[in-house]
Amino acid sequence: MGRPRDPALDVAILAAALDLLGEGGLETCALDAVARRAGVGKATIYRRWPSKDALVRDAFGSTAPDLLPAEDHGSLTADTTALLTALAAALRSPRALAWRRTVPALGPDSPLLPLLPRGPVGEWSDAVRALVVRAEQRGEVPPGTFPVLALRAACAVLVERWLTGGGAEDADGLDLVAELTDVLVRPNLAG
Repeated sequence: MGRPRDPALDVAILAAALDLLGEGGLETCALDAVARRAGVGKATIYRRWPSKDALVRDAFGSTAPDLLPAEDHGSLTADTTALLTALAAALRSPRALAWRRTVPALGPDSPLLPLLPRGPVGEWSDAVRALVVRAEQRGEVPPGTFPVLALRAACAVLVERWLTGGGAEDADGLDLVAELTDVLVRPNLAG
C-alpha cells in the first residue's frame, strides 16, 4: 500500500506557498519554487494537490484569520490600543502579506478568487462595536453618543497603510496606534 503520507510535509509545503505568496503573489509561488522552499520534490506536491490553485487555496486555509481581542482592558482607550495593536500585528502575518500580494492582482473573473478569504484578518467590525458597548456599560460614554465611526476610521487607517505599503509595519505600528487613539478616541470620551 505504500508509505503513509507525512503530515509534516503538508505543513512545510503550505507554509512555503504562503511565504512565497507574501513575497510576490502568484507569480512567485511557482510549484518549483514551493518545492525548493519546502525541501521536497515537485511530485510530492502533485500527490497532494492537483493544481497550483488548489495549493494556493489550501495555503490560505492552513492558517486561521487573526482574530481581534475581545477581552476587556478596563477603559475605552486601553481597549482601543489593544484592538489597534492586534490589527497591526495581524496585518504583518504571513497570511495577510500573502493576501495583499495575491488577491488584488487577481482579475474579477478569476476562478481562484471565490476560493480565497475575503480579507486578511477576522471580523473587526464586531470587535469595534463590542468596545463601544463596554465603554457605555462602564459609564465612560453615554449610550449612543460615542461615534463608532471614529474607531472604524482608526482601523481603516491601519488597513490603508497596509494596503499601500505605507508602513503600518514600522515599529509595530505603535506610534500610529497611539496617535490614532489620541486623535480619534480621547476627544470623544465623556468628562
